[in-house]
Amino acid sequence: MFTTLLAHQWKESRRSSVFQKSVAVNIILGFFIVYFLLSFLVLGFFIDDLLRQVYPDQNPVTAFNGFLLYFFLVDLFMRFMLQDLPVLAIQPYLHLPVKKSRLIHYVLSKSVPSIFNFWSLLILVPFLVKMLVPAYGTGIAAIWLLAVMLLIFLNNFVLIYFKRQLSSNPKLTLAFGIVVLGLMLADYFDLLSLRIASAAAFGFLLAHPWAVLLPALLLAGVYKLNYSFLLAHTYPEEMAVKQNKSAAGTDIAFLNRFGETGKLIALELKLIWRHKRSKSVVFMSLLILAYGFIFYPNKLYQEGFGMLIFVGIMMTGMFMFNYGQFIPSWQSGHFDALLTRRISPYQFYLAKFWFFVPASLAAFLVTLPYAYFGWKVVLINLAAFLFNIGVNVFVVFYFSVLNTSRIDLSKSSAFNWQGVGASKFVMMLPLILLPLLIYAPFGFLGIPYWGIFTIGLLGVAGFALYKQILKRVAKRFLANKYKIATGFRQ
Repeated sequence: MFTTLLAHQWKESRRSSVFQKSVAVNIILGFFIVYFLLSFLVLGFFIDDLLRQVYPDQNPVTAFNGFLLYFFLVDLFMRFMLQDLPVLAIQPYLHLPVKKSRLIHYVLSKSVPSIFNFWSLLILVPFLVKMLVPAYGTGIAAIWLLAVMLLIFLNNFVLIYFKRQLSSNPKLTLAFGIVVLGLMLADYFDLLSLRIASAAAFGFLLAHPWAVLLPALLLAGVYKLNYSFLLAHTYPEEMAVKQNKSAAGTDIAFLNRFGETGKLIALELKLIWRHKRSKSVVFMSLLILAYGFIFYPNKLYQEGFGMLIFVGIMMTGMFMFNYGQFIPSWQSGHFDALLTRRISPYQFYLAKFWFFVPASLAAFLVTLPYAYFGWKVVLINLAAFLFNIGVNVFVVFYFSVLNTSRIDLSKSSAFNWQGVGASKFVMMLPLILLPLLIYAPFGFLGIPYWGIFTIGLLGVAGFALYKQILKRVAKRFLANKYKIATGFRQ
């Protein structure tokens, strides 16, 4: 049965039109994957030397064990962002004489060969051969590697369970996210040292090999949890009910008072809420708000202004950049219908404008607690926010008419390169470099705050003239709308 299901999955993927169209993208993506895998392999051979340099008074094995819990937390985060749920079009099989348990075991086992589960071997195996085998022997080293791999698979099935719960029970997923964030914050504020706890736990494993049973039991428990959840949610009538519910929509009364602009914004919000790829864009943009914890504590960056301007632009405008780079591809599925409606290009872009302005304002307000690192940070973020809503938003709109690639919103968000083209990378250059170029002469003259003031002033001027600029954007869209529509039909 497993071979039959594998054959069906391969034929479905091979015969897909998306597979045929994305061969070049897959080749490029494969090149980058091979590059990073080779980089990890090199890191594995030299990581003991790096640990000796950073921790000269500590055993490299102890130092390496101290970072394993951090690795598992980062692994969880990367999986949440990039790993797809293992899926099977299970409904066509439910009326056949096939045990449901076999279908569920197949769905779960599909996640095992994922590259996320095995790339770490490129680091673990060289380190094991160079450090663990000479110090502890082959048997203990093999048990240590087995325990680490069991915890990696545990991460895999934990992520699968909570990703599935995200749609049916989001509160549980939120609680899990709060726990992970709480651990990271406790470590950041020295309330709990994850490095000490990790070194102690894996040091205990090296001294007592029988402790490998604990991750094995945890893995079995999480697998059973996934199995029970899928077993309870694979009835045809339940699937039909869910499909009907997802098609229903409700109006957002608050936005209706703003006329056509408000209705278009409400439709935009519904589009984001109902599709995985658009929701992943929102989630990625929220994560960028934590950029400050990487840069602001570093004294090297606090002394200058250039990097702080870059961080401010990114934090207050990332949603605009991420979501705006696919305008109007988000509407590619119904673009022809949109052209027939009594919606002018000016109204279309006006709604996008007033959609991005509050989003950037909310991002700026979220960054206000970074005042802990100095009021200079708040001033720079304010100037960056004004520049984003007065200049960068129109740069996004200007490049939007070059988007002629269709986006299928029913597809998953991970490794989805639909709609990605050269124009996206070209667009990011002025968005990031323009405020830095404006600041540069003031920085060289030794009057950095005048440079910050100029960036903010240009943003205010652009915001004040938004109607005139949007009219020019609308004319540019009218000149290219048939080219865009032709691209979306392909």
